[in-house]
Amino acid sequence: MTAVPHARDLRAYEDAYATDYDFEAVQVRFRREAVLRCLLAHRPRSVIEIGCGLEPLLPHYLNAGGDGVACWIVAEPAERFVAAARGVAAVHPVMQVHQGLFEEVAPAILAAHGPVDLVVCSGLLHEVPDPAAMLRAIRATMRPGSILHLNVPNALSLHRRLAVAMGLIREPGEFSARNLQMQHQRVYAPASLRQEVESAGLRVAESGGIFLKPFTHAQMHDVVALLGGDILPGLAVLGTELPELASEIYVDAVAGEA
Repeated sequence: MTAVPHARDLRAYEDAYATDYDFEAVQVRFRREAVLRCLLAHRPRSVIEIGCGLEPLLPHYLNAGGDGVACWIVAEPAERFVAAARGVAAVHPVMQVHQGLFEEVAPAILAAHGPVDLVVCSGLLHEVPDPAAMLRAIRATMRPGSILHLNVPNALSLHRRLAVAMGLIREPGEFSARNLQMQHQRVYAPASLRQEVESAGLRVAESGGIFLKPFTHAQMHDVVALLGGDILPGLAVLGTELPELASEIYVDAVAGEA
């Protein structure tokens, strides 16, 4: 795990996330599919979604056939993303929005709603200054048997390994310009992600890869323009079959007795 801890500038992060989407929109699509598979497998009645970006998950889950949700809690600090969540909440009253950093609002969420069945932390853990503190806060909102779905970029992905082979970077976990722009704090490999999760007292029940991306985001934009979007589902299958090379990795972790 390569780490460069620093404070986050949420306004700059909002702006970068909203304006530098490009190929990230494709990555978001397949990342979301992995989250939805977890949700549909467990059919939770109560969910915490930590960080919702511009597209909260609840409508996607319902459109995918999810049902039985009694309480869907979004924890989000950024104003623009909070506005997106509140727009969804206006249509789906089961959604409750808590504005703030998760570690700060978790006690209020627990007091108001009690422990939940499933927590989604998608594309976020590598961005926070203190991942151990976030995982402790997540664990506090879970009951025995609750599930945490967690995904992050993969330090050992094919496109990072290719960059090393080409002499563009010294080692796979080295930060890219995009990592710095998006204020990433660290890059996890599968083993370091598992260790981080297990250190929080959670048991990894399932792990895997999300999408195989041979090149950088900017290069992938050109590749898709040249070859067409039909290549994308195939790369998603390869990410599942070759998780050690996938662009992103995930774990589904289970809470035991406190």
